[in-house]
Amino acid sequence: MWKPVRLFAFKKKFDFLGQRRAALIISTLINVVSIVGVLTIGLNFGIDFKGGIAIQAKAKDGKAELDQLRNTVGALGVGEVSLQEFGDPSTVLIRVQRQEGDNQCVAGAQRVMQKTAGQGWLVKPGPVGTGDVQFTSPSALDSANWRDAVSRAGLTLQERQLPRGSTNTANIDMSIEQRAEWCQQVAIKLVEDAIGSNYELRGTESVGPKIGDELMRSGIYAVIATMFAIAIYVWVRFEWQFAVGALIAMLHDVISTIGVFVLFQLDFSLTALAAVLTIAGYSINDTVVIFDRVRENMRRYKKMPLLDLLNHSINETLSRTLMTSATVFVAVGALVLFGGPVLHSFSVAMLWGVIVGTYSSVWVACAGLVYLGLRADQLRPADDKADKGGDTEKAGA
Repeated sequence: MWKPVRLFAFKKKFDFLGQRRAALIISTLINVVSIVGVLTIGLNFGIDFKGGIAIQAKAKDGKAELDQLRNTVGALGVGEVSLQEFGDPSTVLIRVQRQEGDNQCVAGAQRVMQKTAGQGWLVKPGPVGTGDVQFTSPSALDSANWRDAVSRAGLTLQERQLPRGSTNTANIDMSIEQRAEWCQQVAIKLVEDAIGSNYELRGTESVGPKIGDELMRSGIYAVIATMFAIAIYVWVRFEWQFAVGALIAMLHDVISTIGVFVLFQLDFSLTALAAVLTIAGYSINDTVVIFDRVRENMRRYKKMPLLDLLNHSINETLSRTLMTSATVFVAVGALVLFGGPVLHSFSVAMLWGVIVGTYSSVWVACAGLVYLGLRADQLRPADDKADKGGDTEKAGA
């Protein structure tokens, strides 16, 4: 009756672990390249980890248009921009990445000066290796007028920085760090000028890199704690060989996913960290289903060689593995195509996670059982439910 629905005759006799050595070489290369990439190229950290500016704005009429705001603020040359609704639909939180004090920031300061102090103002960076900035006014100004003029660009001059006498050029000496701090104010003024006609700025806050370091440290601890907690659960649920195999598979998936972030220079933010944790959870879910079938078959076929038994167990759960992976792949693929820039990093990482999580369940976790010397006599006595195969029948259905 259901034969017309079956598009393919599925032959479940694949020798997966016959290719375990080739898979081991490929997995090792991927992880080594990922680690080298992190150490040499580095991750493209987002606002959450680098710090930046948080601006709360409220629409003067109606609700906030996030897409329009993202395009407007993104065109200002202030780097990465992140937006989200804040409280109600008319209020939005605009987050702009921490400014580096580069020449683009200085060019932004010139736009601010020409907008607030009049045309004819020029702002140029000082000598390379310094944070100095040179202001040129259309007419000569004394010290008091210079202080007032540059304050329009968010720069407060100290007495020693003020030019002496009346002049139309002022060389403001600053350290590189001081110029970077000043550029935060320039970015705020650029955003305010770009959206001020339609939005009211309710407050601004500068987030320093120290907070980002704390978030990164907490995120690393969260990933490590999650993986070890899962490994302990697998150890209690199965045997220590299963726990070690699962831990190695999760490490493989996490490291290779970070390599994807390095390769494509995807924005690595808290959302990306959530993707890494989700991938670890997805990977162990598929791995536990296969492990459960392996344990059941070890009790059922006590004299079957381990390689044959592992291949048999993988083939028995293959339909479940492929259906689950294909379903998630389609859903995440839709996020990649239509999710927009906010979810781009998360969805690309998850798409890779579906692929590598399925791969590692077979060629990393199960192959690890071979090298760890798992034997049937090491299994704990089976309870009634395990003897009947209840767990596996439900999970592998």
